[in-house]
Amino acid sequence: MKLLVPPPLVFLLVIIATYLSKLLVPATQIDIPLMPNVGLAIAVLGVLLALIAFASFLAKRTTVSPHHPEKSSALVTDGVYAFSRNPMYLSLALVAGGAALMQAAPLGLVFTVAAAWYITRFQIVPEEEMLAEKFGEDYANYRAKVRRWI
Repeated sequence: MKLLVPPPLVFLLVIIATYLSKLLVPATQIDIPLMPNVGLAIAVLGVLLALIAFASFLAKRTTVSPHHPEKSSALVTDGVYAFSRNPMYLSLALVAGGAALMQAAPLGLVFTVAAAWYITRFQIVPEEEMLAEKFGEDYANYRAKVRRWI
């Protein structure tokens, strides 16, 4: 993999950067009623999505390690994987974006989008190449039906 930093750590850094941006550049803060509640709901949705996606991998007895996709023993295409090829990464983005809204720090949304681009370029694309090699036509068919993120 081209990504040396684990994806959960990338999004944790986004949450920290969001918090720091709120402290260091308070003028970027937007106080909209209910925004923290919406952010919390999005973050909780992200956590639930991660748990469901993780359980799908456990049910198929395949690896969840983003650093060792070559150890994949099964292609997971059902459940939440029927709607997103990367629900675990999507869940991380939802948590980070939700945290930005909870903090009323819109810069955090910019950081979240940047992290999603970074993860796509350096983690997802290499994973897809390896999965295409390993699972061939099955993965090609899955890729044709299901979007990368949502």
